[in-house]
Amino acid sequence: MKLLLSHSVISASALALLLGVACGSPETGDEIALASNGGSPGLANRTGLPVTGGGEQVADEGDGDDEDDKSAKDYWRSINFDRANFEEVRQQVKKRYIDPSFDEVWAWAQAATFMVGSNEERPLMLLPEKFYKARKDHPDEKGALKGKMFKLAPQDPFVLLEESKEKVEDKTKRRLSDDEIRKLRQASMDRTRQLHTAWDEIAFGSREFDRLVQFVEREMKPSEKWSMKQAWVAAAQGYLYSLDPHSALIPKESWDDSNRKTQDSSFEGIGAILTQRPDSDYTIVESPIQGQPAVKAGVRAGDMILEVDGKDIKGETLTKVVSRIRGPSGTQVVLTLQREGDPEPKKISITRSRIAMKNVQGSFVDDHPGVAWIKVNGFVKTHVNGVPRTTDDDLEAEVERLQAQAPNGKLKGLILDLRNNSGGLLNEGIKMADRFLKAGKIVTVKNRNSADDEVYRASGDGTWDFPLIVLVNDGTASAAEIVASALQDNQRALIVGDRTFGKASVQTLYSPVFQDDYYIKLTVARYYGPSGRTLQVTGVHPDVVTAPEPDGKMPLGFREENLSGHLVPLDGQYASSNASWAERAKGCADKSGVARKLYESDPNPAIKFDYQLMYGADLLECTISQRAAQGP
Repeated sequence: MKLLLSHSVISASALALLLGVACGSPETGDEIALASNGGSPGLANRTGLPVTGGGEQVADEGDGDDEDDKSAKDYWRSINFDRANFEEVRQQVKKRYIDPSFDEVWAWAQAATFMVGSNEERPLMLLPEKFYKARKDHPDEKGALKGKMFKLAPQDPFVLLEESKEKVEDKTKRRLSDDEIRKLRQASMDRTRQLHTAWDEIAFGSREFDRLVQFVEREMKPSEKWSMKQAWVAAAQGYLYSLDPHSALIPKESWDDSNRKTQDSSFEGIGAILTQRPDSDYTIVESPIQGQPAVKAGVRAGDMILEVDGKDIKGETLTKVVSRIRGPSGTQVVLTLQREGDPEPKKISITRSRIAMKNVQGSFVDDHPGVAWIKVNGFVKTHVNGVPRTTDDDLEAEVERLQAQAPNGKLKGLILDLRNNSGGLLNEGIKMADRFLKAGKIVTVKNRNSADDEVYRASGDGTWDFPLIVLVNDGTASAAEIVASALQDNQRALIVGDRTFGKASVQTLYSPVFQDDYYIKLTVARYYGPSGRTLQVTGVHPDVVTAPEPDGKMPLGFREENLSGHLVPLDGQYASSNASWAERAKGCADKSGVARKLYESDPNPAIKFDYQLMYGADLLECTISQRAAQGP
């Protein structure tokens, strides 16, 4: 199965989520949570918890004392995995991975690092001795390397560390500025480079790995929570993690669950989007969702949550606040809110209900008759009651529904919203682009093991010829980037918003030879847009850069370039063929100023004003009028 998967680390920009579910960026259903932070085994998801679409994440990121943490599903429980499985992973990498000259020293080191850290009752750190001595007193380590150090043998150039009891915890509740986040990211990347170099210098390999296997088998005691199976799963994950941020093991059941929940999901909550801002210790209501309990109860965009059921939530993580607010349908939660301009906080009681979220959903745009908006969260294929169901099926049904309601049975124009759509299946992305194109390339896939490139072209059946705007941001990744680049390079749509994530690699799921209960997911190819450039790291640059707020600053964002071990970019220059079109449309939209006027007409809306969407509608109206003036 060929797929283009999403990034797997939560965005460092303001994190928005739908209340009633755990905190998480809107990932697609083809990704397993696997952190990419400097090679620390503690940051890897060793139980295979899926990150699903619709804003839902199975694993809670709270303080660890929630009931949900205790009931998180262990997808590996019934799966057999041992040394033979690990070796099969290695053979698949050697045979199929996109880069046949991958750094095997780094791969063995990461396999060993993840393995010795797999027992949560006695997690150990594995480091090159030179690196350890250089970093143990470094302030950036915050005491993490102060634990008891020992070696398997005196001559070993690597050390093992027990968990430090002297860790320095950062007790400040202040949110970091964008510049501070950039500095931390750079420090993390520098640390990883130093670690990588140190492993290469000692040529860590299979012999050293085998000695650590023997140590783990001899010294770590099996329990209900840990066995050598966990160690081998962790070793395989570490080996794959060393390659790039997107290669991993996936339990088949978690894959199936993820796809079902991405296609359509529902949860019990109040129906609102929350965020946290650098200037506040409290959680902010970014926007209630139209028609849901929060807005019906009187919650408004911009409200600051002070208390949940009488509990002061100052300084609590976003996930923790969400866990307090969510609950069974029909029950009540009381929020104490501070509203700008009101002298006193107010208490609002909200009755929770089941909130239904769809992978594809649409509506007409206010103040723009005949202009529709369709939001697509991911590119998936699943089965509902045994019947195949895809993103393409849902998109077609949604366009037909809106067409039937439009004046004269035809849409005046469409805004395709791919913001925070982090990808999915390659073929589903190709199908979407093909819906809008009558000719031209869509994408080219270049595979290590194929002499001929896979070139996908428009079939010529593109029946949706209405004017088109595509909204993107830093959360737009992979298959969603293929759609955006195809429509941009073929001059079919203006791309509006922020630079996209920049993931231009293709993954394939391989089943092991003698089992069918997990997949080995490997990066096997790069994809290239119609212009011939790959979007790896660079992403799709919008034709019209538009911040979420009028005259606002673009959020810092989190992209492929911020992931450790990503594939390197190949292209430097980026030029859009839509430059003159974008300039004309922008001049017209700025002159009409409908979006800005609507924004300024209601400074305190109940539902947050989506400026990118409304400015996109202005650009679309200008495109429509300019095309009408030019004639057939």
